[in-house]
Amino acid sequence: MIDLDRLRTDFANTPLDEADREDALRMLLRDRREGDADLLRHLLAAETAAHHEGWGLSEAMGLAALLLAECGREEDVWTLWEAKNASFDTMAGLDGFLLFPAGIAGTTAHVIASEDHPERGDLMTYMSEYLEYEKLTDEEIRSHVANLRSYYEN
Repeated sequence: MIDLDRLRTDFANTPLDEADREDALRMLLRDRREGDADLLRHLLAAETAAHHEGWGLSEAMGLAALLLAECGREEDVWTLWEAKNASFDTMAGLDGFLLFPAGIAGTTAHVIASEDHPERGDLMTYMSEYLEYEKLTDEEIRSHVANLRSYYEN
């Protein structure tokens, strides 16, 4: 059994296999705290690495992306973009609305300001095309995130 309090303070030194990561993410779904963004970034990075090697989209990958997006930090767009690009299946399976963790304006401004980031152009193109196709508002993104959370809670 995962000790979530210990994991929160020492996740970098705690070896976690796929099952452990999923258990931790399920616990975080019920008990995510303000200071959990670093842990969630770590868990999503581990899921991303695992998805570089495999097929499909695991529940843990989707859950990690959701929980990190819920933190609302604009800088997490890069970790979410990397996760989305892990494989063909993650590109298709991870919802594009998760790429707007700080809302449309805040996240877009952050990406525009990240002039030196090597993925800036690709992400800007994706975001622009996604928003043009979906015609989303911040309220609709929040609604999609809430619906995705409901899926994982059930």
